[in-house]
Amino acid sequence: MILTGTLLGEHSPYIFNMVYDIDVRMLFIECVNSVKAKKPDIRIVFPEILSYSERNLQKQPEDEYMDDLVVIEQTDKTADQYTIKITTYKKEIELTLTAEPFTEQLK
Repeated sequence: MILTGTLLGEHSPYIFNMVYDIDVRMLFIECVNSVKAKKPDIRIVFPEILSYSERNLQKQPEDEYMDDLVVIEQTDKTADQYTIKITTYKKEIELTLTAEPFTEQLK
């Protein structure tokens, strides 16, 4: 099931900040409305992470370019776990969670 539209809504896919905090077992993705924006306006939170893996999709990362979300997809769901695959222009992340992802408006 594709979750991109549900989580991102009408916001742009440009990633301002992406942080995996292993101590609190959460992934935060903050997005801006344009590549020139100075601060994010939405945060997507992936809580209660049981497993996290990522791989680069580029042989030579293009660090000078802003990354953007391509798709957020729920690939599996059991009674108490969600498997989520996040694909950006630069990387692919796979998560197993025990709680649903959600968004926070930043202002």
